[in-house]
Amino acid sequence: MKKKFSLKHKILLGYMAITLILIVLAGWAIYNFMSLDESIHDIMVENYQSVIASEGMMEALERQDSAELIFIFGQQEEALEIFQKNQIEFMKHLSRAEDNITIEEENQIISNLNKDYQTYLDKFIQLRDLANEGNIEEMQNYYLTDIMPHFQKIKNETRDLLTVNQEHMREAQSKANSRATQAIYSSIIFSVIAIILAITLGIYISNKILKPINSLTETIKEIAGGNLEKKINITTKDEIGELAEEFNSMTERLKEYEQINISKLIDEKNKSEGIVKSISNPLIVTDDENRILLINPEAEKLFNLREKDVSGTHFLEIIKEEKIFDSITETLETGKEQKGQKNDVLEFTYNNKEHYYRITTNPVKDKKGETNLVVTILEDITHLKEVDQMKSEFVSMVSHEFRTPLTSMNMSINMLLEENTGEINEDQKELLEVAKDDTEHLNNLVDDLLDLSKIESGKIDLDFENVKVEEIFNSSINPFENKASDKNIDLIQKDVGDLKVYADLNKITWVITNLIGNALRYTTEGDKIVLDANKKGHKVYISVADTGEGIPKEYQHKIFEKFVRAGTDQDESSGTGLGLPIAKEIVEAHGGRIWVKSKEGEGSKFTFTLKLPK
Repeated sequence: MKKKFSLKHKILLGYMAITLILIVLAGWAIYNFMSLDESIHDIMVENYQSVIASEGMMEALERQDSAELIFIFGQQEEALEIFQKNQIEFMKHLSRAEDNITIEEENQIISNLNKDYQTYLDKFIQLRDLANEGNIEEMQNYYLTDIMPHFQKIKNETRDLLTVNQEHMREAQSKANSRATQAIYSSIIFSVIAIILAITLGIYISNKILKPINSLTETIKEIAGGNLEKKINITTKDEIGELAEEFNSMTERLKEYEQINISKLIDEKNKSEGIVKSISNPLIVTDDENRILLINPEAEKLFNLREKDVSGTHFLEIIKEEKIFDSITETLETGKEQKGQKNDVLEFTYNNKEHYYRITTNPVKDKKGETNLVVTILEDITHLKEVDQMKSEFVSMVSHEFRTPLTSMNMSINMLLEENTGEINEDQKELLEVAKDDTEHLNNLVDDLLDLSKIESGKIDLDFENVKVEEIFNSSINPFENKASDKNIDLIQKDVGDLKVYADLNKITWVITNLIGNALRYTTEGDKIVLDANKKGHKVYISVADTGEGIPKEYQHKIFEKFVRAGTDQDESSGTGLGLPIAKEIVEAHGGRIWVKSKEGEGSKFTFTLKLPK
């Protein structure tokens, strides 16, 4: 039967008109977003890198000044190493600032920094010449009269660079605020107009299609109430008319089953619902098409919805949580339970409190073994997160309190060993050497604890960029080439071509450097250490393998825990036991994971994953 003007056509016309309104509204919103993006770009991109570079230069300069003081007090080799290390850091940040000049005032400041810093380096060379002459008093006078004033001058220039960029960021922020205000008011006006048009159009369309639907609804309610004798009297030739005919046929069939005893089914359903509603954690039951079938009161509170309003609705239409949905779909595809890991923890705020949940999805299979339902439970781990945060804050606080006295103790011991305060005998010197080693070990432990606490608290700053793996390998191997050569150990870097990753160059270099350092500790003459990388799927697998003594099996599952040392690495002087936990946190902050395969006497292979370039 040919329809003159079907319900489908009526709705389609309504949708087209509303879509047109939405397109106009969306276009205006996009224009405002682009304007705001330009302003935000001024703040976050143009000046942020210069601010970071300025802070990095000031930090490196301060450490070089400390190195000069240590140099004057006699620890010349250690001071020279610290000075040169931070010289590299200063030049790196200065180069970054030169590459990111966006303000006219920056040109002169950076030019002055280049010239004055070179003079500062020349003065340090002069200080070294004075040290060779052995005149400590002349060295101290030279530092106070020549080096320190120049140090203050460079520091002030670096602070000027920081101030210029901060002022420019404030101006850009003011501009962004102005554009945001304009966007808000204009969007409100456009939204009001769009709403009025949509309501008017909706009323018009509804008058065309709702009258027969209302009639159909009233009749269906009577039938649903048990009046199976009721017939639907709709004679339209559109889809509603066809639906009425089918519904009348269905009513006839229902009469045939009216005598079936459904009380048992209702009892079983009530039992199941009672069990679900008694569970203290939020619970959601979905079918094989990801439609919500059942939620318990805890889930209703968490997501601020009611079961009767969302039953039968697709999960993502109601709950906009991709992590939960991904776990559900993976369970449907594999038919296996998905237990949430660290990176799968969700954070919600309700009742003015932060709550943390770990996702667990369980499949429900039919007689054929096919998964047709998924039960999702959100385990409340808020108390665990609070305990972990308290622990991290305590460790950070204690570590900060240790740093100052440890520095003072270390300087005092060094002065005593250098006999700056008077001669010491051999027994005293031996005791001081032991104390020096212990304070250095404690200093390393405090530094590692502060780094780990910062990473665990989510305060780590990651400067993501597309980086060549070869560049990462080169930066990681350089510090160990001499040490490996002295031990007659081959340090091998496999050819990785132009393979790139999306990562923070400095942080990932630190991870590989830590793994190489550990490998050197477990290897002896004739062994080798191999760095390699391969692309598999959507990830890059980076590995550091050695042919050393290997890791005992009983330690392999816990070497990424804090303060764990395996095998011969269990004496106090061998390390802090925090290197691998820090490496694990850094890798996980990149969205990857790290693991080890090892066999005693045959070596170890550490592997971690990173994302491909964006």
